[in-house]
Amino acid sequence: MTREPIGTIASLNASLTLVVFDARAATEWIPTKPAATKAQFTGHPAEVMRGLGKGEETTTVDVGADSGYAFELEGKSGQIEVYRLDDDSVALVAPPRAWWQGDVAAIESLFADALETMDDATEVGPLELPSGKLAAVYLWLKKVGAARDLAATVSAGASLAFGDGYGEGNGGLVVDVGTGTHTLLRREIEAPWDRSLSLVVMYLRR
Repeated sequence: MTREPIGTIASLNASLTLVVFDARAATEWIPTKPAATKAQFTGHPAEVMRGLGKGEETTTVDVGADSGYAFELEGKSGQIEVYRLDDDSVALVAPPRAWWQGDVAAIESLFADALETMDDATEVGPLELPSGKLAAVYLWLKKVGAARDLAATVSAGASLAFGDGYGEGNGGLVVDVGTGTHTLLRREIEAPWDRSLSLVVMYLRR
């Protein structure tokens, strides 16, 4: 049986950089301002772009009094699907299932592999979620602070998508994942029929 996503996060173009953090810490992004030199850029988007610009797959970012991680999984589809796994871990997957073309059974097998095991995933680091509510938002979402209020309305085991009124689809998702320290892990799975294609997954495991 095909596992259905609990939510989808979309950008306005093919590139999609996400930031994940405790939803109760959410504040509106300090916007990036034009500057005479690159070093003078300020604000949350600038902080993320500088961090990822160093060549790493992830970078840490301050969110209110807490911190989170920013990353781009594949930069081709502009969309990420979010799944809840059998052990209550969460998987952020790109490209989404609808993006793939070809043998349906082979594509389903690829997704089954991604959503049933994370044995060969690489650990990124710990993510503290005192509220138990994970926020995953598109870097350029204009209403990031909405995640804080929405977190109070998300019941145990549930999720809630939200946007900012720009473009199609939602730019953010709040998911109840349980309080405590979680671990972020990354996995890239080559498509067996074409090594130039990969399914990239970021797991959040308690």
